[in-house]
Amino acid sequence: MGVQYRDLIERMRWAGKLKNDSAVARVLGVTPQALSNYKKRGTVPTDLVLKFAKIFGLSVDWLINGTGEIFRAGAEASQPGAKSYIQAAEETSRYSQSGPSMTDIEQLSPDELIYMGKLLKVLRGDNSSKTAAIKHTIDALLESKEMVDSQAS
Repeated sequence: MGVQYRDLIERMRWAGKLKNDSAVARVLGVTPQALSNYKKRGTVPTDLVLKFAKIFGLSVDWLINGTGEIFRAGAEASQPGAKSYIQAAEETSRYSQSGPSMTDIEQLSPDELIYMGKLLKVLRGDNSSKTAAIKHTIDALLESKEMVDSQAS
């Protein structure tokens, strides 16, 4: 069936308690025209979906296909998703300064995106020992890569 991007943007509006698509665009840090183009083309950059989910504490699965829990497990705030537009805008500016850039995500191959999704599914699971083992393995791989890189230079 695929992702219905009009529905995805509508869920963003509803969950963020935003008046219109222009408000969604402001939260995402794009122009209203860009958001309109995404709707017409039937595609929204992955990093924008992740960004919105992070700002409002939403489940990416729910944003994309409308199924499952609305709010991410462990999301802060006693009223999940009840952030004001001002809070969302502040978090958006912080996210865009420290989070992944669009080019980082666009450089991923389809296989890498699939494995990132699978990894997130495992990391968000209930099995804490499996999660700890995966985190340890990733940290070890990164340390190894950094050592090789530093020796090469």
